[in-house]
Amino acid sequence: MSYVSEDIRLASELFFHLLNNRILPLSDTLASHYNENNEVGEIVNTMAKEAGLHVFGTRENLHLVAEKENSIFATTYTQMKEKYTRLIRKRYFHLANIIISIYLAEIDRSNNFSFRIEDASISYSKLEGIITEILNSWKNRNEEEDFSEEFALAIDEIYSLWTVEMSHSKPKKDGRGFSLSSQTRLGFINEALKPLEQEKLIINLPEESRIIPRQELYERLDYLYHGGDRYEEIMEIIKITREGRDAETI
Repeated sequence: MSYVSEDIRLASELFFHLLNNRILPLSDTLASHYNENNEVGEIVNTMAKEAGLHVFGTRENLHLVAEKENSIFATTYTQMKEKYTRLIRKRYFHLANIIISIYLAEIDRSNNFSFRIEDASISYSKLEGIITEILNSWKNRNEEEDFSEEFALAIDEIYSLWTVEMSHSKPKKDGRGFSLSSQTRLGFINEALKPLEQEKLIINLPEESRIIPRQELYERLDYLYHGGDRYEEIMEIIKITREGRDAETI
């Protein structure tokens, strides 16, 4: 199919705008072309596919995300380490991923437990307690069975990092927030959630000691993660641990 120059211009402008911002409201004039002009939509999708990216629209937004495999924009540990300098070892990266997973389990509306249905905002101290509870449970199970190997989780390393090497955060002198040092638990939670914050998927308010999920995060969960084998497996492990059931029921 041949495209007119105006379609190519609009598609290119939209693609690079998405590449820079990741999320674009459908109310935006550029984004409206994606749904209203088939040629523009096809060109944008082709450009994304060639780069290992994927475009999807919801009722409110247009998203651009990296494919899980074979994407030049996929994030490796080396790239993450360069961008988030406090992830100084792989075990920090592993712990950060677990923290993100536990946070997602708490706010994911497809799960029917905890307090998130009544209040999507989660305090830092509440999240810290949940992380500690889950890691303690996983550590105990790992001493009795091959829990770490079976679910590909580096339990011993991240447990030691969280419970031994990281200290409790001290409140700031002015009473607003807490120390953001990555050697403290609350400080490391703040660092671990930076990818979600920078993708504009959460509102991070360390001075108020709370984290608020945006609607865009729920859109990502609905369109990308729900139904994914690994995501569902991790969510189920966390859910079962929170409910106090035996790991053998997984």
